[in-house]
Amino acid sequence: MRAEGRAVDDELLAHTSPAHSENVNFFGTINVEVDTELAKLDPAGYRPLRSRRPDST
Repeated sequence: MRAEGRAVDDELLAHTSPAHSENVNFFGTINVEVDTELAKLDPAGYRPLRSRRPDST
């Protein structure tokens, strides 16, 4: 960010990590395809339960 000319406080920088963050939404919005999600509901309006894999406890 500094290379792009943005000011970055050293105190905040001390708490950052080079970890993967592509899946983190820093803007507080969630994009949802409503029709796709509604299609997953059963006739009563509930999503199906996740089933456990045989190898998990």
